[in-house]
Amino acid sequence: MNATEERPAPDEGLVAQIALDLELCKVCGICVELCPEDVYDRDKLGYPLVARADDCTSCLLCELHCPDFAIEVQRRARKTPAKGAAATPEAIAEAQSGRVKAALAGGPDNDERPVTGSDCGRHGGGDD
Repeated sequence: MNATEERPAPDEGLVAQIALDLELCKVCGICVELCPEDVYDRDKLGYPLVARADDCTSCLLCELHCPDFAIEVQRRARKTPAKGAAATPEAIAEAQSGRVKAALAGGPDNDERPVTGSDCGRHGGGDD
């Protein structure tokens, strides 16, 4: 029996959220080891299987680290927000309108640091 006969068909074990291309996979096991949610199991030849697709958080660790580009993780649709949550950009802006976003720090007007090669009007500029 050769390895091709025992290997699962490319469509077997796939879930719409995680697409595995077992023709590209070289059985390195990086996806199995890196998955923080333990989504993958291995078949008897070591190929990854999506065993717990509902546990996938779409963190993309497996997709980004797969050296064979054999994994594609599709992002889940956003869930509807809870009642009263600031869901629209306008509602979020309104909810955060009173918050300080940044503070500008100005230097003293008598900043005597040498500046050369600059077209800065404040510091005079000059030739390099």
